[in-house]
Order: sequence, then C-alpha cells, then structure tokens
Amino acid sequence: MREKNGADRKRMQKLVEKRNERLDGGGLWRAADLVLTLLAVVAFALAIRGAIFEPARVEGSSMFSTLESNDYLFVEKLTYAFSAPKRGDIIICYYPDAYYETYQKAYRSRVKRIVAVEGDTVQSIDGALYVNGEAVEEPYLDAERSFTSGLETPVTIGLGEVLVLGDNRVNSNDSRNPLVGTIPLERIAGKAHFVLFPFSHIHGV
Repeated sequence: MREKNGADRKRMQKLVEKRNERLDGGGLWRAADLVLTLLAVVAFALAIRGAIFEPARVEGSSMFSTLESNDYLFVEKLTYAFSAPKRGDIIICYYPDAYYETYQKAYRSRVKRIVAVEGDTVQSIDGALYVNGEAVEEPYLDAERSFTSGLETPVTIGLGEVLVLGDNRVNSNDSRNPLVGTIPLERIAGKAHFVLFPFSHIHGV
C-alpha cells in the first residue's frame, strides 16, 4: 500500500513539474507577445508621425514676430494632398539643393509664409507687397520689419510653385534670393497650424 502511495506521489510530482514547465513557457511567450505589441504600437505611431504630422523647430528670426527662434510648431502633412496652398499659409519647405551646396548649409527645412501662388504676379513697390496689381494687407507684419525689397521686377509664379517670404522682411533669406526662387509644391513638407511650445507662446498661425 505504501509502495502504491509512493508511486502515486511520484506521478503527481511529475504532473506538477510538467504543468509548471508549461506555465513558465507560457509566461515567456506572454512577455514576448507584450514586447512585440509595444514595438508594433511604436512603429505605427512613428509611421503616423512621419506621414501625417510632426513637430518642427523654428531657427532664427526670419519669421519674427509671428514666430520666434526655438518655437515648436505643429505641422501637418495632409492639407496639400487635398487642396492647393493659399496665400498667407505658413509652411515648412526645403530650398533647392543648389542653395545648401552654395552656402554649405545643412540640408534643413525652412519656415516661411506663402505670399503668391501659381498664376500670381508679385511685385514690391515702395516697400509694399503687391499681388496681381493690388496691395496686400499684411497685419501679421511689424511696421519696422515690413519693408519688402528685392521684388521690384514683377515675378509671375509658374505652375505648381509658390513664392515664400519671411515675416521679418528686412532679415529673411527667402524667394527673393536667386538660389531659392519659387518653391515647387513637392518641396513643401507641411503646413504649420500653431505653436506647441514654449507654453508662454502658444498660438495659432
């Protein structure tokens, strides 16, 4: 009888050991599954960030006082897939390669305002901006930084292009530079909507 009980205990012990082995393996698989799920979520978030929106940091004073250096913008990338750029939009764009090569600058995006779109004729007269023969109201400009030079000769914007200027007209490297010129739509990375940071400077643009 004691031998039978001993054999039963050994069988039970083996069954318990096998069960524990299965549980241990299951725990490892559950942990691995959690890690893989987290990685998938991160990858999905990065894909959305890259395809739909991203933050962008302002460098320099060319958009002062609408934007200040080290402002962080909320930039979304879908608007221009469904609608054409508009005058007054603030965009993130890339200049032609020749600009970066000539000035030996890092290949970085620029923050500028669209002032003319395809088909427009733009010109500066006595420091004021004219589009299609009409003076443009630009309430976002500071009076002491609003003098617009460099466009005394009329420029007509070609198909699929925009002309961009900084809001700090007296200190902005923009479409008035022959190495920049008009910006093709494919070099527009996105449209800025508002300042995210610093919190003291949060506002729409």
